[in-house]
Amino acid sequence: MMEQQELISVVIPSYNRRDSLPACLESVLGQRYANIEVLVVDDASTDGTMDYLQTVRDPRLRALGYGENRGACYARNYGAARARGTYLAFQDSDDTWAPDKLEKQLACLRASGADLCFCGMNRIPVEGKPFYYPVHGFHPERALEDFLAENRAGTQTMLMRRQVWEELRFDESFRRYQDWDFAIRAAARFSLVYLPEALADSAVGEDSISAAVKSYPALVKLYAKHAALYAAHPAADAVMNRRMGLRLLASQPAEAAEHFRKSLRLSHKWYDLAYLIRARVRSLSK
Repeated sequence: MMEQQELISVVIPSYNRRDSLPACLESVLGQRYANIEVLVVDDASTDGTMDYLQTVRDPRLRALGYGENRGACYARNYGAARARGTYLAFQDSDDTWAPDKLEKQLACLRASGADLCFCGMNRIPVEGKPFYYPVHGFHPERALEDFLAENRAGTQTMLMRRQVWEELRFDESFRRYQDWDFAIRAAARFSLVYLPEALADSAVGEDSISAAVKSYPALVKLYAKHAALYAAHPAADAVMNRRMGLRLLASQPAEAAEHFRKSLRLSHKWYDLAYLIRARVRSLSK
């Protein structure tokens, strides 16, 4: 059993997740690494979340709240600012952890000397089979390029030294891809280590064309914020433009073609040429 002298603070933002919170809290409070405090930040829920939290009899739990819905990033920052731990972890109120998640991640941080450890997770779709995430591996020597190309770490998979959050904080202007934005900035300034085990279960919604289109503005926002980094990493820049093009291919093929044109110029890959041709054909047929 690992020594449990250092306190880990777990911050859980929650908005109208009264039904899923019990399973989430059971998985967090049931961690083998028991020297934790759990700060649930009620983001102005209207479903009785705070009433439920008052019934949980565990001295490690702290229920926090405020009067106006401010979003998950504000709630994470609000909780982390009031945390006392040497290490910070973040959980989502509708997800669950394996009992040894924090224990294994802390051991990984200590052994590697890294500043932030992220692990794998099982993503569980509404329909279809669960799958392991991240899909692609991680290369510490090119951590920034890896994260620019693809998000590999949801907030529920991160354990970090407190200094990481203190220097970065979550960008409260992001309503989507806030974990990706945080991970890019962490990879640019800190040492990251990956624990390739599924230590979290995360439910995901259906992936539809409308959902893809809705996610496009968030991708544009992320890309614009880190434009200088993408310009310095052309391989990742190509991947990102390909991703944005695919988001628009079914609904806005002419706009998608512009992204594929850039990804082709950066990558010189045959499949980017194929995507570009496909987008042009679709735009002409509209």
